[in-house]
Amino acid sequence: SRFIAASCSSRITAASRLTAASLVLARHRPAAMADAGDAAPKPAAPTPVSEKILIFAFTSFLGFAVVEMVFAFASHSLSLLGDSIAMLVDSATYLANGLALRRVRERGGEDGYALVAPVLSAAVLTGAMVYIVIDAAQELAASGDDDDVAVTVVLAFGLANLALDGANVALFLRYPDAFRAVLAFADPESLEADGGLNIRSALTHVLADTWRSVACVVAAAVALTTAVSGGDADVVGAIAVELPILVMCVNIVRAVHARYVRRHLREEAAPLVPRQQDGLTFP
Repeated sequence: SRFIAASCSSRITAASRLTAASLVLARHRPAAMADAGDAAPKPAAPTPVSEKILIFAFTSFLGFAVVEMVFAFASHSLSLLGDSIAMLVDSATYLANGLALRRVRERGGEDGYALVAPVLSAAVLTGAMVYIVIDAAQELAASGDDDDVAVTVVLAFGLANLALDGANVALFLRYPDAFRAVLAFADPESLEADGGLNIRSALTHVLADTWRSVACVVAAAVALTTAVSGGDADVVGAIAVELPILVMCVNIVRAVHARYVRRHLREEAAPLVPRQQDGLTFP
């Protein structure tokens, strides 16, 4: 009987130790899993590097747009004018997205400002596209004989803009999931991190400007190598470039709406946690 009692006691002790070890492991397992998750790359995480990339995009696009607009009026090119206006919108977008990322990093999470910046940029870019398309359509309908578009200037600025776009695209390569979101209409989980939507918005503008640069180069090349007049090629290029950009704008608005809905649902499902401010407790 003593042997049976001792055996039962040792088994109970071993089971208790095993249970305690399991509880300790269960307590520390989420932290370990979080550490393992942090070790994986998170392309959308707001970092000072992300802000520096957007600062470079802002300054480079702003400087190029001012010079391009001057030559657009001098060369009577609608495609250059449309590109310069869109680049001014792009530069403002990069500034707003950069400020949103800094706000996320300083506050430890995103707020409504992080959603306003992408929507506002898409709306302004869409308005600029509508203006250019209407102006180009009127020029195409008039079909006058005056062909005073400086095709060589359009070609030179198109090539220079492509080089600038290439430099910015190379910087954004550190966010591969953002390319999937913009080009393939995907919704990668990495972009669900705070600040990811602003990276997606900025890349949308970079790729849209790249497409506009390609259109300028193609329009100028067609005018130089075929019987198509420089004015007609310039106008058609200005119109044709806007449809893919409009699709990109719709995509970013769709992403913002989905993000807002998910945030709203999470806030409704979250328990009410008291918060303190200036020594007072609020529900």
